[in-house]
Amino acid sequence: MVDSLLINILTYGIFLLGYVTVVFFIAQLRRDNSVMDIAYGPAFIVSALLTLWWTMERDLLPVLMAGLMGIWAVRLAGRIYQKNNRQPEDTRYAAWRALWRKRGVGYFVLRSYLQINLLQGVIILLVALPFIISLTTTVAEADTLSWLFMLVGLGVYGLGLGIESIADYQLDQFLTRKRVDTEPAILMTTGLFRYCRRPNYFGETLIWWGLAIMVLPLPFGYLALVSPLIITYIVTKVTGPMLEKLFLEKYPDAYRSYMKTTSYFIPWPPSKTPNSLL
Repeated sequence: MVDSLLINILTYGIFLLGYVTVVFFIAQLRRDNSVMDIAYGPAFIVSALLTLWWTMERDLLPVLMAGLMGIWAVRLAGRIYQKNNRQPEDTRYAAWRALWRKRGVGYFVLRSYLQINLLQGVIILLVALPFIISLTTTVAEADTLSWLFMLVGLGVYGLGLGIESIADYQLDQFLTRKRVDTEPAILMTTGLFRYCRRPNYFGETLIWWGLAIMVLPLPFGYLALVSPLIITYIVTKVTGPMLEKLFLEKYPDAYRSYMKTTSYFIPWPPSKTPNSLL
């Protein structure tokens, strides 16, 4: 069983390495390292499909897991593509480009590959562990408890996808109204954003908690918890705080007031007292 898991991790990892490397070359040709943002979601499903093809695995659980990741990946990639299409390189990557090129072209190319493509590849490999673990057990071997966890996990995944999709839609509508000057509000504080400042991030974590729960009773299923833990850490300790800082700089008074009454991460009824909930 250990050998099977390691082989599946290696197989997925090799396909993923090839994928992020191809994306790296495309990014260099386009002179736009933010290409990796669009390619991030599809990396999961492309590597999963190639792994299913290579292992000739056709069992229900890994196929279902690949399908669920595919739904998430297509939605995410489409959203990022729509946002970034015909736009200049993302400011984060542009800043890194300017900084790294000061040390030479070779340094810039190597640093770009290692930090932007390869590092994200490692993160993707760890986050994809629920799918990889699902390859180790067939449905015929699954007991009643395993089926129960699959159904519970599927429900959590569906809830997360719904929350994230609704939050993104509400935010997109708000931004559209802002662009045409029909939205008087400075900040998005209605809809799901009334209950927490990052409902889309909360939904994102539920997606991966759901996938991890689906394989939890399987051999080495506990390793799947690495996936949602990484995602939860990233959105609560890395990307989330970056956005908080940005909004505080842009709308200091309004956003500080929003922070005092609205949970950061976990949806919760608005409060009239300072709220520090995750």
